[in-house]
Amino acid sequence: MHGHAGIASKSWRVARWAALAAAAPALWACTSRTLETPNMVPTATIQTNFTQKVANELDLLFMVDNSLSMKEMQQKLYDQLPLFIQVLQQLKNPPSLHLAVVSSDMGAPGDSTVALSCNHGQSGDFQSMAQGTCLGTTLTPGATFITNADGMPNFTDGNIADVFQCIALLGDGGCGFENQLASIDAALGAQGLQPGQTPNPPSTNVGFLRPEAYLGIVILTNEDDCSAPSNTTIYSQNGYQQNIADPDGPLTNYRCNGGPRGAHYCQDPANGNAWTIPPLFPPPDAQGTAAAPTLDLAGCIDNEQSPMGTGTSALTPVSQFISDIKSLKPDPDNQILVAAIAAPAAPYTVEWLPESQGTGTKPGELWPSVMHSCGTKGGPDVSPTAQSATDSSFGDPGVRISRFVSAFPNYVLASICDASYASSMAEIAKRLGQLITPPCITGTIENDGNGQPECSVVEHLTDMQQNKKDRVVQSCAETNNAAPCWTLAPPPVDPTNPTTCAGQQLTITDEAGIATNLESSTINCALCLPGSTEPGCP
Repeated sequence: MHGHAGIASKSWRVARWAALAAAAPALWACTSRTLETPNMVPTATIQTNFTQKVANELDLLFMVDNSLSMKEMQQKLYDQLPLFIQVLQQLKNPPSLHLAVVSSDMGAPGDSTVALSCNHGQSGDFQSMAQGTCLGTTLTPGATFITNADGMPNFTDGNIADVFQCIALLGDGGCGFENQLASIDAALGAQGLQPGQTPNPPSTNVGFLRPEAYLGIVILTNEDDCSAPSNTTIYSQNGYQQNIADPDGPLTNYRCNGGPRGAHYCQDPANGNAWTIPPLFPPPDAQGTAAAPTLDLAGCIDNEQSPMGTGTSALTPVSQFISDIKSLKPDPDNQILVAAIAAPAAPYTVEWLPESQGTGTKPGELWPSVMHSCGTKGGPDVSPTAQSATDSSFGDPGVRISRFVSAFPNYVLASICDASYASSMAEIAKRLGQLITPPCITGTIENDGNGQPECSVVEHLTDMQQNKKDRVVQSCAETNNAAPCWTLAPPPVDPTNPTTCAGQQLTITDEAGIATNLESSTINCALCLPGSTEPGCP
């Protein structure tokens, strides 16, 4: 956004609101990013930190599940990528993008004789080769992600959506033990990261993360996360035959969910809502028949969150991935958005089916499996949009995925079983747009002795040589609009967007030529609270 000649006006956004309430998990869930007047004492000063992101920089990572059965759902994502990019490009201040794709395949080293074991993975490396029917990405040789930053795209196609589509269809040849969260962690170099530390991504991914940029993560998957430490034995037979006699059960994806080291912990309504790990064998209260028993469970959570304190899961705790990703940004609650098109965590039903054929199997055994929580293949369609007769999309309960996504105040959860991802992708793009817009202040700000808003603004500047300095910025009313200065004003009303700010937004205008590498500002405003008699308060 540009003002008069020689002056560049840049929008600033909230980095932290005091006492911001967490949004409740829902199909479309995120924070409102508004500052409400708290009902505490007659007067108060609320400190709010604002962080500027140069040119609305957005680093956007797509994690695409490339395991068996994902082709149809990848195609539905592929179909909506142009719409997604269009929504971003039509923003008032379109983002300067870094755009990358990573798969769910991190490998799952185990016994080489077992088909499900995956001794090689893609280690979180960005996937940038032409896929499907695309003959060439037009990316600059050696490029592993797409960028249009600084008006200098690293592709020659001219349309970022076409390049995105070219690399997004990863196919379904990846490992059957999906490591969605570990792949994201590795791709961004966030493993074990502590706040303030420098990420250590694979060499091929270096340059993707910009310190001053917003971070968006979008997950497409139809199974729950099965990320485990590198020394795990959960993917191995450990000397047992492929049958129910193995203490972990047959070597199937059920190990990620239930059994002695499974990651899910649920309530059993037929047993007084007693907490249980989804079992290997049908319990006495199982439903169905002896030949085809089922067990309906409810309220399933990640084993790590168990109220009984079991902590028996062999998988990497979801809290570790949450901590890692949040450590990438100084203010993750307002600098990161996480979205997932995945299966809902409920309904949750275990079914026991005749054993799979293979070496070591025993005829007549019943093997446990979690039924799909949405879709047409074996489970109810609980998505908000009914599937078409030809749509065979399905998904298994995403307990860990849901927990990871909803741990971020800015998040979106949508169903993998929707007939189209048009609304899902448009919503994610809209939420990303809201993330990079100026903050909304809905509370009434007190006035100072001159009748001006009672706010103080301090800019923290870093130049190209990494020299730092702070300076106080006055309101434009005090400087007669001479930069640098700040203003508060209602934003333009958008009748198509019900979440449009109904309060005021703060804009700082800097003089031309100011170094903007890692700018931020600290703003203190005094808000009117009930009973206040300060100037400007109702």
